[in-house]
Amino acid sequence: MTTAAHTQLVRERADRAALIAQAQADATGAHAQLAPMIWDLLRGLGAPVGGRALAFGTDPQVLLTGDPNRPQPRDADGFPVHDRWQGPVPEGRPGAHRDAFPVTRYPLNLATARPFDVGVASMPHNDIHLRSRETRAMRHHAFHLQALEALTGLTPGGHAVFLVNHTVLDYPDPSRWARLAQMADFLGAARLPSHALRATRACDAPVDVLVLRRRDGGYPDAGLQFPDVDWSTEDGLHESTYFTTHPDRVLGVPDVGTDYWGLQQLAVHDPDRTWPGRLASVFSEIAQQHRSAHTASDRATLHGPATPRHSFPRPGGEPPALDL
Repeated sequence: MTTAAHTQLVRERADRAALIAQAQADATGAHAQLAPMIWDLLRGLGAPVGGRALAFGTDPQVLLTGDPNRPQPRDADGFPVHDRWQGPVPEGRPGAHRDAFPVTRYPLNLATARPFDVGVASMPHNDIHLRSRETRAMRHHAFHLQALEALTGLTPGGHAVFLVNHTVLDYPDPSRWARLAQMADFLGAARLPSHALRATRACDAPVDVLVLRRRDGGYPDAGLQFPDVDWSTEDGLHESTYFTTHPDRVLGVPDVGTDYWGLQQLAVHDPDRTWPGRLASVFSEIAQQHRSAHTASDRATLHGPATPRHSFPRPGGEPPALDL
């Protein structure tokens, strides 16, 4: 076995170990802590109470309902039943998140669903470092595929909040960004510190919270374009220009180190866990800067009400939807 092949093999093994460690760790508490802040941001941006909301990715029911104790529904074999949830945009009162309902046993086909006003997601594998080029490429591909699908399902002027691995901004693929930029404005971001979602040792990659808006036609102004990157000659890492111009939105102290496999990796340290309060301040600034001029009811007046579209028929033999 050549040296290059051996290096590739050990990196793939490291990726499998990291994926297993993350799967065995629990981010429910962190997602429950983030949910009220995300909904405050979305309401501040103009999302209407009673509008349609979509949640997917990791812990979708927690991000949508804010309730970490609401069990994930499972089928007779013990497998999760729903991977996409929808419900009304919550009001600003305790317990108002909890009236969400699952959409279907199967992944929601956004091409046949009514448009949503907001979308939220914690993308899979967002807080681990991946070493092999193929695995990193697969994670980026999955993000762009899901982000495009979700944005396509939003009504013009609707907002999306995605929790993604920091490499999405630090190592963007121009061709993929171009597709997102055709339909969405970049409103801002915040970089969560290492271990913000999971305390497991392997889950030390910073997570970025991206705030996007489905464009209502036309082209974005310069301030709403997706950011570029700078190449650091000191540590050999890319860094998003958004965080070089907004260092206060990195919610900790950045640090670059060399891992066991000889790769430079970014960490963000916040030993006192001050990030929740700082994130709330960042969200408040983004909401004040980019609050929509029109609510969903205004958009309905401008663009006409959303026309309900029928879902595809269930595959033969599928039982009726669960009453949850």
